[in-house]
Amino acid sequence: MEQELSAQIMKWHEDNEHQQIVDTLMKIPPADRDYDMIISMGRAYNNLSLYEKALEQFALIAEQGKNDPLWYFRVGYS
Repeated sequence: MEQELSAQIMKWHEDNEHQQIVDTLMKIPPADRDYDMIISMGRAYNNLSLYEKALEQFALIAEQGKNDPLWYFRVGYS
């Protein structure tokens, strides 16, 4: 994920603007979303209490996530 977008997502997360994260990342074609974007979208869905949608996102990156402890945490939270 580009640094500017990453910084903006972090700010929105800190400001509890989770829908803004989802709305912004949904504008990016699914094929162009990287691991960090999908993790951020799943985290935002969790924070919006949309756990099924979060799990759908995390399932997309299950293979990559198997070496990421935060992936397991977020899936468990969902």
